[in-house]
Amino acid sequence: MTADTDPPLARASAAAVPEIAGDATLRLLRDGYLFGTRLFRDAGADAVRTRLLGRPALIARGAEAAHVFGTPGLFARSGALPRSVVHLLQDEGSVQSLEGGAHDARKALMLSIANDDRARLVELFEEEWQRAFDRERGTTVSLLDLSSRVLARAALRWVGADDAAGDAQLARDLRAMIDRASALGPLNWWARARRLRVEGWAADRIEGARRDTDTSTAIGRLAHHVENGSPLPTDAAVVELLNLLRPVVAVARFVAFAGHALHRHPEWTERLRGGEVTPAPWIAEEVRRFYPFFPMIAGIATDGFDLAGTRFPHGQWMLFDLYGTDHSSALWESPNSFDPQRFATASPHLVVAQGVGDPTSAHHCPGEQATTDLLASAVWLLATGPMYRVPEQDLRISLRRIPAQPQSGMLIELPA
Repeated sequence: MTADTDPPLARASAAAVPEIAGDATLRLLRDGYLFGTRLFRDAGADAVRTRLLGRPALIARGAEAAHVFGTPGLFARSGALPRSVVHLLQDEGSVQSLEGGAHDARKALMLSIANDDRARLVELFEEEWQRAFDRERGTTVSLLDLSSRVLARAALRWVGADDAAGDAQLARDLRAMIDRASALGPLNWWARARRLRVEGWAADRIEGARRDTDTSTAIGRLAHHVENGSPLPTDAAVVELLNLLRPVVAVARFVAFAGHALHRHPEWTERLRGGEVTPAPWIAEEVRRFYPFFPMIAGIATDGFDLAGTRFPHGQWMLFDLYGTDHSSALWESPNSFDPQRFATASPHLVVAQGVGDPTSAHHCPGEQATTDLLASAVWLLATGPMYRVPEQDLRISLRRIPAQPQSGMLIELPA
């Protein structure tokens, strides 16, 4: 992962939070994950005021910003992201777009589904992983592609759609929502068209669960969930079903990054192969901290708030820099070094790769615990499973590409 440098552009300001003059949209498109880091460097502060897409914006990182942004109810998601992104990653009517009591009730349901049975999700992932490795023996495969298919199969079985687990087109459509979320124009439209196809499939499943009075599977629980005295509308249940499936498939990026890390740092593979079990979760956490996943999360303030000695008004658009926080030297020792050992003891700081705050009430992915479990399992399987070879390839990771990935997809040659 590489970075370049830019001249300082901060404008002097009497306020505690400095301002970067002009509109920074082109800088965001150019700098990708390093957008916030470079703004903070230019301003000499961990919170910066600027403009994005013509709107006044506050960009911030660090412990204080995480505390503020994670305050329950202080930031609403509606209007905080472009609709092209929202449609692929959240959509209107999803738990992420709700506020207040409606958000809390739906979030409780999603957390219950995501966490109560996550051990079974890991078991299904391990089963599908072994089957995939057996099928692909003697071939060269992209770890990103392979793990995407494996995770899609496991996720479909997990929610109760076992018969759809082998649907390769469905798996590709779920992945396309992630791959093209930040794209503009035709690529984004193409991904949205694929989402519509998945929505049609999901609607059939929800309606079928209602006819069959299924209440045990995740599909059935969504189909029969009651809000405000009425069953959850089919379109809302569809959105939430996709919000269970898509994040599981998104873990494939972390799996590819884990393969990248183990290749670059073979000493950790040796430790795991030597019988140590405890390093797998450390490696998983360090992959989540070190490698680029979500660059930022955004919200609109529902009330005034204080940050870095400055009062901001109701309606302030704030973007919390996840990548910048996970690479802040104020929070992490040697933040640009890959060092799982830092998690051998309780860390004073939390990895914020998938949001911030209390998962039950703030801007935090309900499936984060499932993500860490899946990733730790993938690390263990990569390190202790069949010995594969990493051929010559382009292993660079561009921080300008959102979402990021190893340039080659992380190719591995499986034994015959």
